[in-house]
Amino acid sequence: MTLQPATNNPASFEALRNEPNLALAMKIATGAGKLLMDRPDDLEIQTKSTATDLVTLMDQQAEAFIVTELGKYRPNDAILGEEGANQSGTSGFQWVIDPLDGTVNYLHKVPFWCVSIGLVEESSGSGVVGVVYAPVIDQMYISSKGLGSWVIDRGNPRELRVSDCSDLSQALIGTGFGYSSTRRASQARVIQKILPNVADIRRLGSCAVDLCLVADGVLDGYYERGVNPWDYAAGALIAREAGALTTGVFGNPIGNDMAVVANPAIHSALVAILEANQADLD
Repeated sequence: MTLQPATNNPASFEALRNEPNLALAMKIATGAGKLLMDRPDDLEIQTKSTATDLVTLMDQQAEAFIVTELGKYRPNDAILGEEGANQSGTSGFQWVIDPLDGTVNYLHKVPFWCVSIGLVEESSGSGVVGVVYAPVIDQMYISSKGLGSWVIDRGNPRELRVSDCSDLSQALIGTGFGYSSTRRASQARVIQKILPNVADIRRLGSCAVDLCLVADGVLDGYYERGVNPWDYAAGALIAREAGALTTGVFGNPIGNDMAVVANPAIHSALVAILEANQADLD
């Protein structure tokens, strides 16, 4: 990836992208994205938890590539991947990877799919590094704890900040849906309560991309039940470093029960509606 001079605070950007773990994640995400863009005619589609929960040959090949590359440079780190990678480590750090977030988008050639690579501290679960790379639209979102968040948009770096929307009724909110019919029925019930209270809802099909759009102020907030660590490990850090609050509901941290990521001005109002409607339950 060729980088052009940053248009805002280039010293900050250089400090960020030269952080060794982030630089490694960027390199590997770029390689995985190149692999995924070279898609074969036969994707060898299989199902996982339900008939709508799909995995392709390319998901598996991209994860194998990422795991192999991490093993070359960080052999003592643990790895957790969506497609089955589960390696223990001795360093106290874990790479949490989704080799292809947005598989259905990938199948249908919708451009909003990505490679997501996060590094977390095992003892605390705290995010250390996050990279989300969307090859079709040529955008790479990057962050390192304490160093802010940036997007490299077609080679041009730009610092990320959440939106300044302070009225939930004017907010554009992202969400996603699960794979089981029971979960979807519950999510349909909740969205009926959310929709009258916001400007509009968007469902793009990739949790990691949605979180980056919150970081960039494109979406004002995002919520979803049923996300896994590989879905949000990188994107949640990117959003936090851009100023977002990242939580669950009822005082819980972000997790499988509920993920709520929004700018601080609307976060509590969004959480209140979700709690009032028991959005963390099917």
